Amino acid sequence: MKKYKSLIWLLGLIVSLSSCEMRDELLGKGGAGENAGTLELDLASIYNGVTISRAGETVDGGTTTGSFNEEDVNVDNYTLVVTNTETQEEAARGKVSELKNENGKVVLPLGEGSYAVTAYNYEGENVTVSERPYFKGEQTFSVKKGIATNVDLTCKLACVEVSIGLTSSFEEAFKDDYSVIVDNRDGATQIFDKSSLGKKYYFQVPERQNSLNASIKATSVEGNFIELKATIQKPSDAEGSESYLAGGDSFNIQLTEDGSTDSYISIGIIVDLTFTEVGETIKIPVDNIIYEGPDTPGEGGGEEPEEPTTGTLSVTGIPKIYDLTLTGEVPTVKVDMASEKGIKSLVVSISSDNKEFPVLLEGLDLAEPFDLCNLEERPTAKDNLLNLLGLISEKVYTQLHAGTLTFYTFEVTSLVEMLPASNLTGSHVFNLTISDGNETKEGALTVNVTE
Repeated sequence: MKKYKSLIWLLGLIVSLSSCEMRDELLGKGGAGENAGTLELDLASIYNGVTISRAGETVDGGTTTGSFNEEDVNVDNYTLVVTNTETQEEAARGKVSELKNENGKVVLPLGEGSYAVTAYNYEGENVTVSERPYFKGEQTFSVKKGIATNVDLTCKLACVEVSIGLTSSFEEAFKDDYSVIVDNRDGATQIFDKSSLGKKYYFQVPERQNSLNASIKATSVEGNFIELKATIQKPSDAEGSESYLAGGDSFNIQLTEDGSTDSYISIGIIVDLTFTEVGETIKIPVDNIIYEGPDTPGEGGGEEPEEPTTGTLSVTGIPKIYDLTLTGEVPTVKVDMASEKGIKSLVVSISSDNKEFPVLLEGLDLAEPFDLCNLEERPTAKDNLLNLLGLISEKVYTQLHAGTLTFYTFEVTSLVEMLPASNLTGSHVFNLTISDGNETKEGALTVNVTE
């Protein structure tokens, strides 16, 4: 019996020592040696001038934090990285909750030298557009032998926030089939529609850009289709120098009815810009909003625009290539199309160099080209598109089938999500042929899936 007790005690000691060694490795304690100093880190996240990581859930009545999830607010969930700037070696990496000591503080022994500390809520550096905010903080510091170095690190919004709202005059003057395509002039694009109201989207900060583009499409209650393009410039700084878009800039774009007469109606926009680091909001001057196209607010001369005979169909989103991995996040995949004559035909043809994907499409009756405006002779395909995949609603299909829908967003995200989820690597091409009876446009969505 004593032999067994001794064996159990020895095993316990080994496990204890192993655990300590593993924790030391995680904390970066190895190698601190005789020249060790200490980093004592105080970490917080801030938004709209409020330290949200230290505030209760009801701060500002929920206005400040919006719909942020706990993983984005609580810094215990953040990843912390400490790097030796002289050797570029990582001295410590891990979740903040794992790096805290028994007193709830991040205290790390480090060798004497110069360091950089970085903290972030998720790997959002290369995400172009997301509904998830990307918070990040970074700071450099030095460690001296036998001295505790205190560092206060604040994580701030590291992307450009954009939201869309409507004035009452817009809601009264226009139908709810409007859309707003916003891009950051550097490859990040998001389509807003009635389902996006109240949502905030987070755009990657473009390099040396001082404005956003907005393409607005709407149909008046009388049935007139209107398209408006605008460039929203960030105002110059106090010294008059050009101000580039920066992390923490938050744009709220309000659509309003503007310049209406008995025979003419147009769209205007009002933009509030909030600097979320300090919580300061300014209204962007009208001179910083540059309109393009024939439907410029205040123009039109009170005359009904002539019926166009060419160039009636507008399509955005194709051609476009999406590069996905089996475990990565699947972005929104959609194509925006509009015509005052109505969408008459939307033929989809899917091809793939993966042998298993066509088999899956055959089971859904989608292996052969199909016209989303006319599925009456393809009842199985229609049922799968409407009910199984949810690519289209019955109401929208009825309008497409009648040829009366003047604006439509064809979204295939749910179908694309099946590719990595089913381990279907390879190149998959969705060829689209769109017609309004007067003009036809073609293009492809290419989805490349790799391991």
